[in-house]
Amino acid sequence: MNKRLLIVSAVVLIFALYIKVFPFHEVVPLKKPFGEFPLQWKGWTGKTYYFDEAVLDKLRVSEYTSREYKKGDNIINLYIGYYAAQKEGAQIHSPKHCLPGGGWFRLSEKTRSLNIEGIGKIDFTEAIYQKGTEREVFIYWYKMKDAFITNDYVLKLHMILNSLRYGRNDAAFIRFSSPVNKNTEDAVYIIEDAMNDLLPLLKEYLPE
Repeated sequence: MNKRLLIVSAVVLIFALYIKVFPFHEVVPLKKPFGEFPLQWKGWTGKTYYFDEAVLDKLRVSEYTSREYKKGDNIINLYIGYYAAQKEGAQIHSPKHCLPGGGWFRLSEKTRSLNIEGIGKIDFTEAIYQKGTEREVFIYWYKMKDAFITNDYVLKLHMILNSLRYGRNDAAFIRFSSPVNKNTEDAVYIIEDAMNDLLPLLKEYLPE
């Protein structure tokens, strides 16, 4: 058994024990509801989409927003799912499972970072998925307190540490996506433009 598998097994075991030992946590509400997140901002015009009950029953989010924003010919989709207190059956779902379940096939994936004015350095996963003839760039990360997390096992570790240190394990999943119309570089540029414009606003909504 290699070292990485041992580490992963240890994290999974600790996480399972943690769920049993610490089943209750402080419920941390948003500073402001996502419904107040602007639909008009810096040239972007947004439209809100709502999930049906079947999807919400799987996600088990405390609050969420799903938006399509347009600026000229540029289009991005923004999804934020917030969990005020994660527990068994109500935890962040990895897109590595959700996207393939929706018929998307992953073509590539890498970890990157970007400096956002007013926030600082953000680490995120950049992935390209395909469904049929459609290709789309997805950029996403997990946010817990002041940490930007790209790894599922690191997320679980932060859940344990935050529970022990602060008595809370609230977290947000943030995802931007844009269709690949010409090339992936253009789609990435469009997403980064939206991230620079919209992300500073999240400080007014997500708890610290």
